[in-house]
Amino acid sequence: MTVDGGLVPGQPTEIRFANGNHAVAYLTDSSASEADSSAREAVGQIGLRPGNQGGAVLLASGGADGLAGASLARASEVLGPAIAGAAKVTGSIVVDGGTASGVMQVAGRARVSHRDAIPVLIGVAPAGKLSYPGGPDGAGLASLQEDHSHFILADAAEWGDETALMMAVVQSLAGDAPVVVTLAGGGPVARSEVLHAARCGWPVFVLAGTGGVADSLVGLWRAHRADRRRRAAILLPPRFRAKPPTPVAAISDPDLREIITIADLRLVTDTDPSRLARRLAWELQDEPVLKRGWQKFATYDKLASRLRKTFTRTQGVVLTLGVTATLLALIHGHTGGAPLHWAVVAIPILTAVVIAIAARNAVGQRWVMLRAAAEATKAEIFRYRASKGAYAATAHGTRKLTGQEGLAARIGAIDAKLMHTQASNEPLTPYRGELPPRMYGAASEDDGLSALDAEQYLRIRVCDQLTYYHGKIRGLSRSRQILQALAIASGGAGAVIAAAGLEVWVGLTSGVAAAALAYLGYLQVDNTIVTYNQAAANLDNIQSDWYARSPSARTPEAYQELISGCESVLTTELGGWVQQMNDALREIAAGQADTVEASRKRNSS
Repeated sequence: MTVDGGLVPGQPTEIRFANGNHAVAYLTDSSASEADSSAREAVGQIGLRPGNQGGAVLLASGGADGLAGASLARASEVLGPAIAGAAKVTGSIVVDGGTASGVMQVAGRARVSHRDAIPVLIGVAPAGKLSYPGGPDGAGLASLQEDHSHFILADAAEWGDETALMMAVVQSLAGDAPVVVTLAGGGPVARSEVLHAARCGWPVFVLAGTGGVADSLVGLWRAHRADRRRRAAILLPPRFRAKPPTPVAAISDPDLREIITIADLRLVTDTDPSRLARRLAWELQDEPVLKRGWQKFATYDKLASRLRKTFTRTQGVVLTLGVTATLLALIHGHTGGAPLHWAVVAIPILTAVVIAIAARNAVGQRWVMLRAAAEATKAEIFRYRASKGAYAATAHGTRKLTGQEGLAARIGAIDAKLMHTQASNEPLTPYRGELPPRMYGAASEDDGLSALDAEQYLRIRVCDQLTYYHGKIRGLSRSRQILQALAIASGGAGAVIAAAGLEVWVGLTSGVAAAALAYLGYLQVDNTIVTYNQAAANLDNIQSDWYARSPSARTPEAYQELISGCESVLTTELGGWVQQMNDALREIAAGQADTVEASRKRNSS
């Protein structure tokens, strides 16, 4: 019904704004102490589904008139598109304060710009402070924002008296679904909302650089929760590189002290709205097994990357020590002297020690196994996201698991296999950081949880993998050219030295050439380039075949064949790489064992 004289308590009413938007409004007739029952009734009356039938809710909190100038511009550029992007992906309902200023104006304009992304935008405000078409109008009243879809108004006359109702509305809409809060600017009312969110355990994304409570919380968080790096940190052991934060007890304001103590605050300092949208979408989706899968992938990926660097550096050190030993031996043969004698004796011993430590830690084997586990986990994540309806795994005898059960079973099988390798001999420190971890290309904008259609799967999974392959091929090719050039130059230099009658130094140039070629062998450049080129060609062919199909031929069955084909290519490439690296590691171990034995014999003689 439309009421020209204002809203009738307990009855949904249509408000017609001058821009043509029609919003459903509901004025509660209960006090703040009855907020829970009022919220449930209001949600039902405006045509939404209360309780655990609802979806995720995004609460946009923050400044109204106080959010202006550069702070308002930052909120508009970052927060508006991020809320729209997250709501579009997750289907979330957005709730705010409903008035035509600050954060609420940003949310309303985002709904206009992304109408399909935010179908439901609910404003909750005190009725005694508002003006609206067909209702009260006068000095000191704030206008309702004209782009909202719904309003739930508290029977209250002061700002802040609606907070209990707002929080009850959010809880009623969400039920058991996730709730996420964003904060930009803000004053005492926003602080009260954040405190309530902290007590509920809802994550709060605080937009730095927007003034008010938001910047106060950013400063307090950095002072009392974040470690501060010491000036001479690089010279200190890892555990002494950061100063401990100031105790939270030093905060005089009890509400702020409680927020900093218990709140799950996420600071937003960059200017990329797509990244914030990605982070919000991650929190708004209830996919615990999929999130665990990303956590596993990130852990294995980070450890594998670290071990790969350690392995390549260790091999470089071994080869460098070998060349250095040759150089010092030649110099000692010409000049003599006790210092060089002991250096010539010590370097082979040091080389043997480095080789023994590397063999004991099995860095290469652990790197390969962790990389294999990371990529296998990633493959299962994308299979699940691209084919949730068809995803299945057989486990526990004949019982067939589907959905999250199937994903959990397959990730568990990968973990179990990894635990039977040398990778389990050292700590598998869990990854701590943004999830899903930032990758490359299109995946940098992917929230990691949403279901994928064919276009998204090809863009996020296949095109990104092709980008990775082509980038690695270029990098490996450059490394091969440099190392081959070094080997050829060393060989040429040896020929020149021999022609000059300095044959004794030919051993050094030969050693440099051999070290360059050996390092090239450690990197497995030739085999890796061939493998990556083959995998890239196969993926490109599968992708081209899909795009060549008519729209009517791109059926769900064809999509499943596309997924199966692409993941089969990636699995084959991974299996071949693992076998290739294991063979190379065995050869390296055998060669280094011979080196250690030869060194032992020289020293014993």
